[in-house]
Amino acid sequence: MSPIHSSRWASAWSAWTVRHGRALWIAAVLLAVPATWRTVSLYAHLRTELEELLPRDAPSVRAISELRDRVAGTQHLGVVVDTGVADNLPAAERMIDDLAARVREYPKDLVQDVRIGSTAERSFLKEYAPLYMDLDDLDAIRARVEARRDWEVSKETGTMLEEGPPPSVDFSDIRARVDARARSGRGVFGHERFSSRELHLSLMLVETAVFDTGRARGAELLDRVKRDLASLGGVEHYAPGMRVGFAGDIAISVEEEDALRQDLSISSVLVVLVVGAVIVLYYRWWQSCLVLIAPLALATVYAFALASLPPFGVHELNSNTAFLGGIIVGNGVNFGIVLLARYVEERRRGSSQDRAMADAIEGSRAGTLSASLAAAVSYGSLVVTEFRGFRQFGAIGGLGMLLSWGTAFLLVPSLCTWLDRGTVLRAPRAFTLMPLARLIGRTSKPLAVLVLVLTTMAAIRVSRVGAADLETDFSKLRRADTWTRGEGYWGRRMDSLLQTYLTPIVVLADDETTATRIGKVLKAAIYQAPLEGMVAMVRTAQDMLPTDQMAKIEEVRDLREDLTPKIRSLLSDDERNAVDAVLDGPNLHPVAVVDLPRTFTLGLRERDGQVGRTVLVYPKPAHALWNGSTIAQFIDALRKTVASAARPLRPARVAGSLPLSADILGAVRHDGPLASALAFVGVVLVVMVTSQRSFGRLLMVVGALCAGVVWLGGLSMALGVKLNFANFIAYPITFGIGVDYSVNVVSRYVSDGGKDILHAVATTGGAVALCSATTIIGYSSLLLAQNRGLVMFGLLAVLGEVCCLTAAVVALPACVRALGRR
Repeated sequence: MSPIHSSRWASAWSAWTVRHGRALWIAAVLLAVPATWRTVSLYAHLRTELEELLPRDAPSVRAISELRDRVAGTQHLGVVVDTGVADNLPAAERMIDDLAARVREYPKDLVQDVRIGSTAERSFLKEYAPLYMDLDDLDAIRARVEARRDWEVSKETGTMLEEGPPPSVDFSDIRARVDARARSGRGVFGHERFSSRELHLSLMLVETAVFDTGRARGAELLDRVKRDLASLGGVEHYAPGMRVGFAGDIAISVEEEDALRQDLSISSVLVVLVVGAVIVLYYRWWQSCLVLIAPLALATVYAFALASLPPFGVHELNSNTAFLGGIIVGNGVNFGIVLLARYVEERRRGSSQDRAMADAIEGSRAGTLSASLAAAVSYGSLVVTEFRGFRQFGAIGGLGMLLSWGTAFLLVPSLCTWLDRGTVLRAPRAFTLMPLARLIGRTSKPLAVLVLVLTTMAAIRVSRVGAADLETDFSKLRRADTWTRGEGYWGRRMDSLLQTYLTPIVVLADDETTATRIGKVLKAAIYQAPLEGMVAMVRTAQDMLPTDQMAKIEEVRDLREDLTPKIRSLLSDDERNAVDAVLDGPNLHPVAVVDLPRTFTLGLRERDGQVGRTVLVYPKPAHALWNGSTIAQFIDALRKTVASAARPLRPARVAGSLPLSADILGAVRHDGPLASALAFVGVVLVVMVTSQRSFGRLLMVVGALCAGVVWLGGLSMALGVKLNFANFIAYPITFGIGVDYSVNVVSRYVSDGGKDILHAVATTGGAVALCSATTIIGYSSLLLAQNRGLVMFGLLAVLGEVCCLTAAVVALPACVRALGRR
């Protein structure tokens, strides 16, 4: 095959970049200094709050912002002690007492309160027990007291008509009913301490000062607690065999972000090392690694830095964009790989450095430019979505693709010239796909038939896609070990102890009247579909105060008058204790908000002191709270119920982690298909513009891309790989990266005169395979992540790479050979 003859433009460009190489590299490195600083700053401000994934005007995001402004933190960190055996419970409680004493000294902007039990609440309910009874209960007590009084008087005066046992004044049944109702409506634990011998558990609850769905303040709190626990000697200091764990919203946020940061560190190191090794193995020229990686590293930091400037305005990274550095390296290296492959090929034919580089630029610029534009468009399609997790990804990724192409063609020529002092000629021949090309040549027609069959089967499977193919179980997206030794495990232990969900959904109304009306409507609605079975309790400020207080106070006074000293003297000790448990104590007065224990008004008292404008909805602890579809239905029903209760006034806002999760799922369902469609259309338009009006070239490139994407859909569905808010972007990315391979193969085929596509497979196909290998390495590093959301993204992206590469270097050549000139 005759060598490429470079155009005048390619020769001039090659000569210019080599002649000014030193100045270009100095300028590039100087620009990299602030770009690197900005990139490091973005990673240092990694934000994992759920609201960072949503547009700022999303209902749940606005509600969270209002909640932070109005109400102190309603979140908790649970310190859970497994005593191992029941006899260790006193030791666990001593440890918790010692730790609680230290935590209470933390700054008030970090910790609002520390609770180890319900002593204060139980004492309050005991003191004001008559006021928290129903009037019917007081009437029943009065009836029993009066019956006993009349019996004693009849006995004393000898007017008793028939001798019989005295009427009982045991009120234990009424007292038990009242206690249960008072505790369940106010979140009071059934014992003095958060402890259980049966479950061999003891618990300390730390109430945070600010509602936060991220890591920052939570990490500070958790780190301080761990340090204080260690300074106390740990659990083993108090009793052997005990264990301690952490649960609640704070522990979840810290655990997930720590896993994300650890995954990023591991994946970044693995990508650089393995990509470098594969590059050297392919070219058999160790300098090739430096030639490709150095410009690529500059492009990566440039991308992050430019994305932080207007009009993009990315000021911090979120959980979706945090691993983009590795993706840019894995994808962006493709353009340099093709350029360097052509250079090495020409050099080993005997061309001079200048001629080899000019021919390499001429032979690779059209295909790589088309591929980079297609990749940038596929990333850029995410920018038009409302989902911030997608928009940041699109801005940084799109810039990364364009800059990777630019730095490759601007900086690689001079670097090649400096490092290649005849070493390329002395190196062993580079890896090629000649064996694969020969196999395709011998079996092109059977392969073409197989391609048609597989594509048809995959298309049929994809046509049946439905809601079941969307991952809605958020518990499957958490770190893998959380349910065996992390927050998932300890959170379930805490739920089994408390039997309640600690963090409520907060309904924010504008006035007390509206909040009261919303509370009444919700209390009725939770016993009807679709809210039925989802809510454990609805709490308003009015629920914390007794009703009909003056009438009850009068009733208690009358009861006390009925119990004259004479009558009391005639009662047995057990009967007097039963009476005193209900009626004894200080003179009753109406209970006001200021009299309530602090925990009774948690979430109801606002920062400015107002009480009564919020309604707390406590979901039932259940696995259903991790199911996205269930959450979406629950929050939708809750919002509709709240809106109907607030008419004609402004609807109350529903704030909390569950509304955020519901909005994220809704955004993915809305923006995911839109982004995928835009990415596909954009890629096709790019190929049309760069195909030089060749319908055949367009058909080959787009046909191979469509086959690869259809295979990806069918294969992922067959393997049960579901889409979620983290891996949905694998599809639009696959459109841009996958077309890279068919574009370069077809570009080489056309530049060779359209005579033999197998030569394109044997030569450029090797470089394309290396491009895919580096990308697969970048994605495969995520398969080692602890966060299963990242694992599922990596798996789907790897499947996309394999499908698109196979379509480009196997399916496309086989079909072209089978169809011949047609």
